[in-house]
Amino acid sequence: FNKMTVEYVFERMMGMRWKCKVMLEDEFIAEAVGVKKSVKHEAAEEAVKILKKTQPTVVNNLKKGTVEDVISRNEIRGRSAEEAFKQKIKEDNIGNQILRKMGWTGGGLGKDGEGIREPISVKEQFKREGLGLDVERVNRIAKRDIEEIIRNYARSDSHIDLTFSRELTMDERKQIHQIAQKYGLKSKSHGQGHNRYLVVSRKRRKEDLLDQLKQEGQVGHYELIMPQAN
Repeated sequence: FNKMTVEYVFERMMGMRWKCKVMLEDEFIAEAVGVKKSVKHEAAEEAVKILKKTQPTVVNNLKKGTVEDVISRNEIRGRSAEEAFKQKIKEDNIGNQILRKMGWTGGGLGKDGEGIREPISVKEQFKREGLGLDVERVNRIAKRDIEEIIRNYARSDSHIDLTFSRELTMDERKQIHQIAQKYGLKSKSHGQGHNRYLVVSRKRRKEDLLDQLKQEGQVGHYELIMPQAN
């Protein structure tokens, strides 16, 4: 996040001990003395302690594993089904035309309009699936399901990043990367193996993010921690 130049300057002391100075943009920040193997780490830790007392810190909660509101596989499919359910049947629909020829003018079915008003939704059920059923194919998320979520996010004013669950497959994550790029958004995968997940976010300048953090304290998975002076 920060592009400032950090330099570690080593100086040999008596015996096996070394001094390590931390320089930030040629300014001395902190130092530590110890064995060469660990003295750099000790000096860096001391520098961080000092900087936290004098400078605001931007914390990425993704790296802390504290991100909530992760979009699961079922939620992706559920959002898509909900949007499809909301869509009105068009006039050129065959069923619509047949019903109108029989006198239906809209509303509930039946003589007194007491019947259902909405189309029957399809509910998948696999409790008695036959041999050879490709469960992975059945559970696969359609590209349109993912695109619906990303398109709505791109058109919204939301500053909260979209975090997709680690249960998605590599191919599904690849689709998300492609769709995010299509809508001018950033996407990045985090973690390894089965713990790998993906985050879609808006492209924004770091300066703009800092200004917003100063006003709101937290933007998406970024949090601003003010100096912790003793």
